[in-house]
Amino acid sequence: MKTTLEQLIERYESKKHLLSSLLAVEIIEAVIETFRLHLPHERSLIEQAFEDGVGEGLTDPERPFTGKEYYDIKYKK
Repeated sequence: MKTTLEQLIERYESKKHLLSSLLAVEIIEAVIETFRLHLPHERSLIEQAFEDGVGEGLTDPERPFTGKEYYDIKYKK
C-alpha cells in the first residue's frame, strides 16, 4: 500500500510529460522533490501510529483524554 505522498509523487510524475512549458515542468519537479524529502517523516508517523495501536497510543490525536488528563487540562492552570 502506498502512502499519500507516494501516490502524489506518482501522479505528478505521470502528468509531468504532458506539460509543454519548461517552467511548469521545473516547478512540478521541485514539488516532487519536496514530497520526496517529506517521505521519511510521513513513514515515521505511520510507524508510530502502528506502534501505538489504533486509538490507544498517547500520540494518537483522536485518542480520548484519560480522567487525569481531563482534570489537569480543565482545572489546573
